[in-house]
Amino acid sequence: MKILVSCCLVSLFACKFVHGQALDPAGWETLRVCADPNSMPLSNQKQEGFENKIAELMAKEFGWSLKYHWFPQRLAFFRNTIRAKDSRSSSGYKCDVAMGASPDPEGALGTKSYYTSTWVAVLPEGGDFKNIRSSDDLLALEPSILKSLKFGVFAKSPGADWVVKNNLSGQMVPFVHMQSDPNDYPGMIVEKNLAAGDIDVAFAWGPIAAYSISQVSSRKLKLVPLIADTDMRTDYSIGMAVRYREPKWKKMVESFLDSKESDIQSILSSYGVPQVLEDGSVLIGEIKYSRKSGT
Repeated sequence: MKILVSCCLVSLFACKFVHGQALDPAGWETLRVCADPNSMPLSNQKQEGFENKIAELMAKEFGWSLKYHWFPQRLAFFRNTIRAKDSRSSSGYKCDVAMGASPDPEGALGTKSYYTSTWVAVLPEGGDFKNIRSSDDLLALEPSILKSLKFGVFAKSPGADWVVKNNLSGQMVPFVHMQSDPNDYPGMIVEKNLAAGDIDVAFAWGPIAAYSISQVSSRKLKLVPLIADTDMRTDYSIGMAVRYREPKWKKMVESFLDSKESDIQSILSSYGVPQVLEDGSVLIGEIKYSRKSGT
């Protein structure tokens, strides 16, 4: 009985010790990042995305090594990454932070946001679109031109809502945002379909759209803000994600976001990420759009 009690006490102590490690990152020496292996410009396995660069900055700031756990960022992402157990890591999990997430991610705890971007319309630079500076301007095109356009949209997205709202549903070309093939990615709507002329206008998430037009050499493309009605949402703030019930780790991540804010913004700017400013306008490259038609 004494031996059994002693073993139980040792086991209890060991469990508390491991649990304490998971809650307190003070003993960690590796930044374990949950990331998508093929989602440029956010991240990829070559570590070329802006989230990869921010992860490198964070690891350097903490004085830790950097290691990735790759998994497509779609359904069940957090269940298979940040919440997946791994006894070989200091925290007891496969990874400890996702560099990009909504403020209220399903299955994880969001940190404070570090940028806000928006959905945009992607279209050719010249021709009938020469003077287009917002989605509202598209509606001002001559009816014969407007009614001839094919709009590429992702299902259940702000772009799809805009097309339906403006009675252009018959001209909609739908795409699936979360492809079943991990080699596919959302930017293909621009890099493949718009570049080839299969569609005339594509609606996409700003960071992805900005990167994708830089990959197209066959035609010159531009981004303009998607103007939403009051019942539509186009802007989304992005933070990081950690596990529930790890306040010390969350505080450490948010302290990094505060202390390295200017460096993070420089990284985002280098990737041309469209950002929503405090006054509601959108900065795309060096051009500031007020999101009013003709301005």
